[in-house]
Amino acid sequence: MLSSPPADAIDRRDARCWLLILASLAAGLAASWQRWGIPLIDSGREMNVPLRLLRGEMLYSDVRYIYGPLSPYANAALYGIFHPSLGVLWARGIATTILILAVVYWIARQIAGRFPATLACLAITWVCALKAQGNYILPYAYSGLDGCVFGLATLALLIQFARKKSFPWLLAAGVAAALAGLAKTEMGIAAVGTGIASAALEGYPRGGRIAARLALFLAPALGLQALVLEWFALRVGWHTLVYDSYLFFVHTPWQLIHFNKVRFGLDQPWRSLWLMIASLIRLIGFAGLLASVSILWARRNSNDRSEEIVARPMVLLGVALAVIALTSLGLSDLGPLLPLPILVLALIAAGLACYWRNARMNPQSAREQATVFVLLGVFGFGSLGRILFRVSTGGALSSLLLPVPMVLFIYIWVVLFPLLFSSPGTRAVSRRVVSAVLILSVLVTAVTVSTRYQKKFTYAMSTPRGTWLTVPDLGMGFDQALHFIEANTARGDAVAVLPEGSSLDFLSDRRNPLRDEIFLPGMLTVEDEEHAIAQLRDQRVPLIFVTNRSTQEFGQKAFGVDYDQRLMAWIDQNYKVCSVFGPGATSKLDASLVIGDPTFFIRGYCRSDGKIPLAR
Repeated sequence: MLSSPPADAIDRRDARCWLLILASLAAGLAASWQRWGIPLIDSGREMNVPLRLLRGEMLYSDVRYIYGPLSPYANAALYGIFHPSLGVLWARGIATTILILAVVYWIARQIAGRFPATLACLAITWVCALKAQGNYILPYAYSGLDGCVFGLATLALLIQFARKKSFPWLLAAGVAAALAGLAKTEMGIAAVGTGIASAALEGYPRGGRIAARLALFLAPALGLQALVLEWFALRVGWHTLVYDSYLFFVHTPWQLIHFNKVRFGLDQPWRSLWLMIASLIRLIGFAGLLASVSILWARRNSNDRSEEIVARPMVLLGVALAVIALTSLGLSDLGPLLPLPILVLALIAAGLACYWRNARMNPQSAREQATVFVLLGVFGFGSLGRILFRVSTGGALSSLLLPVPMVLFIYIWVVLFPLLFSSPGTRAVSRRVVSAVLILSVLVTAVTVSTRYQKKFTYAMSTPRGTWLTVPDLGMGFDQALHFIEANTARGDAVAVLPEGSSLDFLSDRRNPLRDEIFLPGMLTVEDEEHAIAQLRDQRVPLIFVTNRSTQEFGQKAFGVDYDQRLMAWIDQNYKVCSVFGPGATSKLDASLVIGDPTFFIRGYCRSDGKIPLAR
């Protein structure tokens, strides 16, 4: 089955499926309109860095950035063509989302029919693209969004190369892989790995052919990246590029390593592996439940009412329910996607088996289809690299890594699962049962996501850069701070925001005087802190805001207490608290609030020798 192409080729009838996907996306956009992203976390970097580049600052030296250069310069170009605003970023996100869904649909149609491809795109729309945390419209990093796009483009071009055997497709795939790497390193790694697999499969069994295809792919895939990074290194220095950006995962502080270990299950790998296996067992139990329902449904009109025929699915049903119950005891964090790495590896092994069998028998079309399936598996597994031990829909990064694994997950259920039954009638029933369950899951997710947006993101901030709806506590604090900035500074003035929340600068059209947009634990060395102090001192920055951004997930909770103490001490010595903003403030000069408190607040610091008055 893995080496068999879909029975129905892509034609005009696919347009109706695509319209359904677009209608679903439109409904989600309407429900979440202007509610994308969070003003406090990551968004300031994504808004401000392109604007700073447009104004002439240099990436990596003047502006610290931890991803590839592609996305901030692309967004800077959009700012230059149109106008720096939330609307420009949101429109860019919507357009990219449509592109992702289009490529995913085409990829899914290479191994499955219209219904599985449509269902996969609907699931990606609501589970990935539109979820509140990690959406595609205002993602935590446009670099991740672009890495996803160009990674998918690499896969699509490699599939075309497998079909057409024309080398321009392979060359174009190398260019796309380079762009994926220039957006986000790990996404480029997944794309390059898939290209290497393609060259090996297409050149097998002759080593010379493999080497030629590898050279044709890797020349642009690695060469283009090397040229771009060399260009930056000549301007900012290799030390800055290597040690400050983490592009090559060098000199990564322990705090960021701690975050990734805890977030993705690497802090307790054996427990994570056990949870993955337990989740797989539960998934098998759920498959047994659907199988028993399918058998009973298929036999309800059967003339044979013997006890044996009825008893077998009932036994299967009982075993399935017992498995589900046992794997639920004390294990509340088992998600249905947790065993995806195991499933994808199994699919890769099955695809390779089909490839080698067909390579010996030499039916060209079957070998091509097996190659396509292996490429999907390799790309899907590579995409899961960062979240291998904790695959879930939660987290800002996961949504950008799941499109191809989600296609394979749907394929397993809709296409492969019915093949477990020998009876054509039971197969048809099982396909309807599985489809109904998956459709219901997508509908429930859609309602949940839409309701959450409407209930949670209710505070409207009207700013010079556009209207933004967010959660009330953040919205109130940011809104009050924006009014304070407007009343006491002029456009273009320097306003510093620590440790996160520099969206205040973008929304008020003020300038960030510091090299960094985000001050997370471990990112500043002692020298970096001294440099930040010098920037604040030399530019005589009139206003500094410290947001209540708990960073406990990085192993150090409070800015100025657990990390960057030297910088905070200098602020305390040279500035005075002139106002406190947010629902957590009981007065304009409330000094009792501390970073890490459950209620949100922003503390404003004014220069001790400045002209900004104390709030009363």
